[in-house]
Amino acid sequence: MCSFKKFLTKKFAVVAAAAMIGASGLLAGSGVAGAASVSQDVPPTLTLVATSSFQWSGVTVAPSGRIFVCFPTSENSPTFKIAEMVNGITMPFPSDEMQGTFENVQSIYADGENMLWVLDSAGARSKLCRVDIEMDTVLDTFTFGADVILPDTYLNDVRIDNAGGTAYLTDSGHGGIIVLDLGSGASYRALSDIPEVRSTLSMGIYFPTTGLYTNVGQTDGLELSKDGKKLYFSAMGAEDLYSIPTAVLKDQTMTMDKKQSALELVTLDGVPSDGMTLRGDFLYMGDLADEGVFEIDLEETNKKEAGAILNLKKDIRWANSFATAPDGKVYFTTSASNYPVDQQQPYELYTLTWDDKNDPIKLRDIPVGNNS
Repeated sequence: MCSFKKFLTKKFAVVAAAAMIGASGLLAGSGVAGAASVSQDVPPTLTLVATSSFQWSGVTVAPSGRIFVCFPTSENSPTFKIAEMVNGITMPFPSDEMQGTFENVQSIYADGENMLWVLDSAGARSKLCRVDIEMDTVLDTFTFGADVILPDTYLNDVRIDNAGGTAYLTDSGHGGIIVLDLGSGASYRALSDIPEVRSTLSMGIYFPTTGLYTNVGQTDGLELSKDGKKLYFSAMGAEDLYSIPTAVLKDQTMTMDKKQSALELVTLDGVPSDGMTLRGDFLYMGDLADEGVFEIDLEETNKKEAGAILNLKKDIRWANSFATAPDGKVYFTTSASNYPVDQQQPYELYTLTWDDKNDPIKLRDIPVGNNS
């Protein structure tokens, strides 16, 4: 695949894309626009961990270092929905027999208490399950009412705040943030029907490598701050990353207008993205249109300078889900969703690894894990 774009700024990539499609005005709302630059720092080491002939979405790493992946149900999915990676091989988890418990596992998340949270996105039958990793047992199952699961809802991703007794989920169908009280089992739409949770790219994302547009969803990736006081999220079909205090999301007496006013734009000139993960004070996410990985420095006060594309010298075919391991590695899956089906395989699992010479958080002396 031609990779001339990889060392260019996104601003120049817009010009290149415009040359390819002609001066037809098609770039408006296409997902190519933006001015994020390639990072000038020494990039992390990109390592291929495993490949799959089946399309996976989620990846997560438990405190023990055990790695799990999940496979949403589609025409290209295995008989199992969740697997543990063992020496690069997918082994059904918790067991072959328990796979029938789930319909369409879109996302998984391992928390700091060695529990695996399984998001089974199945319309009105959607559920969130808490699985004991050591016992291979489903301990709790949380379901949702019709006031939360709307006709066009698709639950996409989840983060758990055990200290606060709360789960946060994204709805990439209708658009929104859902809050689940893990104590009572009650849930509600904390953010909904506002522009910040919706796609802004009316034509979808334009991919110069394929010459095709790909339709995208609404609110997708999310991540919690280490202290659980702030939630980051973005819509796949938008270029903006937002944060909001979790106290605001959990306040059911607050109007949607007031919650909306509490939103903070984290970075300008962002990128359409899927999943994300926190590593120290840096967020890592896919840069879908440029087939790369995007790094955002959350401590950078200049919002136009906060984000940059990592110079990985490799086309990343739709970086899907991200997870930070206890040892500081960042894992992510690729799903190649922007390619025709016959060009998608193999699907890949990568790690990003830093050393003392290029680790951006070493001087800050802060923890790198994000499990809570």
